Amino acid sequence: MLKSPFFRRLFLPYLLLICAAVGVVGVLAAQRLRDSYLERTHQMLLDNTLLVGQLIADNLSRDDAFRLNGQIKRLGQAIGCRITVVRTDGTVAADNEANPADMENHRLRPEIIAADSTGAGSSRRHSATLDQGMMYLARRIDIDGQPPFFLRLALPLDALDHHLNALYAGLAAAALLAMGGAGVISYFIARRHAAPLVRLTQFADGLARGRLDRRIMKSDAGEIGTLADVLNSMADSLGRHIAETARNHAELLAILTSMSEGVIATDMNQRIILVNGSAGDMLGFERPKARGRFLWEVVRDPVITQAADAVFTTMTNLDANATSTPDASTTANQGMTLQVGPLEGRYLQVSLRTFWEGKTPQGLVIVCHDVTQSMRYQELRKQFVANVSHELRTPLTAIKGFSETLRTGAILDAVKGPQYLSIIEKHADQLTNLVNDLLELSRLESHSDLPRRARVDMKATTARAVQMLLPAAQKKGQTLELDAAKGLPEVAGDEDYLERAVANLVENAIKYTPSGGAISVLVKSVANQLTVAVQDNGIGIPPGDLPRIFERFYRVDRSRSREMGGTGLGLSIVKHIAQAHRGGVEVASTQGQGSCFILKLPVADSPPS
Repeated sequence: MLKSPFFRRLFLPYLLLICAAVGVVGVLAAQRLRDSYLERTHQMLLDNTLLVGQLIADNLSRDDAFRLNGQIKRLGQAIGCRITVVRTDGTVAADNEANPADMENHRLRPEIIAADSTGAGSSRRHSATLDQGMMYLARRIDIDGQPPFFLRLALPLDALDHHLNALYAGLAAAALLAMGGAGVISYFIARRHAAPLVRLTQFADGLARGRLDRRIMKSDAGEIGTLADVLNSMADSLGRHIAETARNHAELLAILTSMSEGVIATDMNQRIILVNGSAGDMLGFERPKARGRFLWEVVRDPVITQAADAVFTTMTNLDANATSTPDASTTANQGMTLQVGPLEGRYLQVSLRTFWEGKTPQGLVIVCHDVTQSMRYQELRKQFVANVSHELRTPLTAIKGFSETLRTGAILDAVKGPQYLSIIEKHADQLTNLVNDLLELSRLESHSDLPRRARVDMKATTARAVQMLLPAAQKKGQTLELDAAKGLPEVAGDEDYLERAVANLVENAIKYTPSGGAISVLVKSVANQLTVAVQDNGIGIPPGDLPRIFERFYRVDRSRSREMGGTGLGLSIVKHIAQAHRGGVEVASTQGQGSCFILKLPVADSPPS
């Protein structure tokens, strides 16, 4: 408490004020006592001169120096004063403490001069005769028929000072006692008033440091008690607001963190105040280091920074004309949208919007949408349309051409007529296969999950696919062998789709393996996966074509594949079937030595629902 600034500010001024008041009163009282004491002494001397003058009047009239000296000594001893009798000419007639004959002329003494003119006079000065300070009072005594005499009484100033010092000491003791009492009273008063202020200050300091769980007890019913209630209410309100703000901030951060879009918010100086991780990934900067820096220091793409400058310029102009443009914020909030890329391997759609508080602009919000996949889908769609058009053009051209030839009379030709009809039938079958494969691929792409699931025995399913294609392999003089391990686990999926996937891989191997080649199908279980590997010793795949081998309509050798009746969709269908079963397909190939396609499927760990 003693270290509290409130206590010092209350206690010290009170104490100093009281001490100053006591000191002033003491000085004035001492001065008044001194004056009163001197006045009383003066009056006493004045009264004693009158009394002594009456007593020595007879001796003065007879001018009997002997008797006068004796009488003065007795009287001086009785009243405790020095008594001196001075004639009109200034000579000393009698003195009770010195020899009159040895004393100098007193006619020019101040008290004698004053007494001669007014009847009585006094002075304080050093006495050369007694060698000490004295207080003198002289009275003129008139005697009928004789010159007047002057009767002078004197008191040593040391005695006066002794009495005054005693008075001063008593007054000082009383003043000190008063100051001590005042200090004690001031201490308790200051402590009583400072204690609640100290508690309020500590409570307010705790609020400033975020300690919102504390409350102050109301100890006074006056203004301090009201202030305590107000501070408690303020703490409750601050606690609610801070909790709500923290909750909103956490929600905002959670939303921003989970957003796939990149978000950057800047103030009016284009200094970043908010950013999420997606923005850093899209624009190529580290999010923790971005906050607090300028936009152009973080975002290196000139298209975005120039667009931000343009929006800020428009926003500043609208803010300057806000009084004449009531809907300025609405106009500025329209912002702009642009597309940039490739940037860090991405194509972005960037939206820039300003945010306002009333009619005052506060900053800019930049939202980046990753449209790379959309761009790729558009490109794939274009390629798909082009590929389908190309794939349809050849058989349709052949069918139309041979149909026109037959209509012009070739149908009557016993040799060419059946031959042309066979070609038309072949291309019609190719169109049918193409349409069927497209429908199947579309069905797989539109349904990421299978319509039904069951436990599938891949050994039996693979055996059916191999048995179905065995005649085609034997027709080319190829060997087609199945090697399936015993006790294979089942997989969860659609049996027809899985058989189609295996058949496509085997059929593909038969097509691209020369006559007399060998094809082997190996079914085994590895960890929690079941794999179906189709190995051939055919023409193989060039390394540059391996990454695209599962794309739709992609062919290593287009002319040869078309002659074999392929649609270019078989491997793409295999990939989508594997993905629908939560698996995958891989390929390893060496050009001129053969290829190995591996279908990987997860093992069923529980009965299907």
